[in-house]
Amino acid sequence: MRRILLADADAFYVAVARAVDPDGAGKATLLIVGGSRESRGVVCSASYETRKFGVRSAMPIARALRLCPDATCVPVPFKECIRKSAEIRKALQQYTPAVEGASIDEWYLDLSGTEGIYHHEPLLATARRIREGIRAATGLTLSIGGGTNKLIAKMAVDRAKPSRGGEGILIIEPGSEQDFLRSSSLADIPLVGPKFQARLAASAGTRRSGRISATTPTSSASCCGWSRGPRPTCAATD
Repeated sequence: MRRILLADADAFYVAVARAVDPDGAGKATLLIVGGSRESRGVVCSASYETRKFGVRSAMPIARALRLCPDATCVPVPFKECIRKSAEIRKALQQYTPAVEGASIDEWYLDLSGTEGIYHHEPLLATARRIREGIRAATGLTLSIGGGTNKLIAKMAVDRAKPSRGGEGILIIEPGSEQDFLRSSSLADIPLVGPKFQARLAASAGTRRSGRISATTPTSSASCCGWSRGPRPTCAATD
C-alpha cells in the first residue's frame, strides 16, 4: 500500500518576507508580496487577512490595493525563498529520502514501506510528527495532505489549508478515496480549469468529482477529446 504525503508551506512567500523584515513586513497584518505600491507587477502572495478582501495571486498590485488600500507591499525576497525552500527539503529528508519537489513550497514524500520505522503508527500520526518537526527546525508551518497517491494527497492538502478552514493535516485513508471525491467539486481537481469543468459537467451531468470518477472510459475519453486507445478517467490515480 502506497503512503504519500504532500507538504505545502503555508503562505510561504509571506512567511519568508516577514522573517526577512521583522520590523516592516513582520508587523504588517495586511501584507502583499510582489513589489512596491507603485509597481506594475502582480501579487505573488498575500497574507490570509489580506485575502479576505479578495486579493489573490497573479492579480495586478494596483487592483489588489484598490481592494485592500491599507495593505503593505514588499518585493519577493527571492534569494531567501530559495534558501528556505532548500532548508525545508533537507529537514523533510530526515523522515524519508524519497522527497520530490513539486514547486518551491511543495514537496511529495513517499513513505511507502516505512511502516516498521514508524512503529506502524497511523499516517496521521507521522504527518503530525513531520509538521511539528519542520516548524521546530525552520520556523515555518506546513499543511500536509496524505493518501495512496499524489492526486489524493494534493486534493487533501488543499482542503487542509488554514485559508480553507482546515486544521493543517488531512489524511484520506485507504478505501475512502471515492467518498472523498464525492465530497469534492470539479474545481478541486488540480489542472481542471473552468472550461474543462464545464465539459466534464456537461458529459456527466454533475459538477461533483465523485460522479465523474464513476463514468466509463468511453464517455470520459469522448469528453476529453480522446478518440483512440485507453485513457485514464478522472478517478483517484496518480
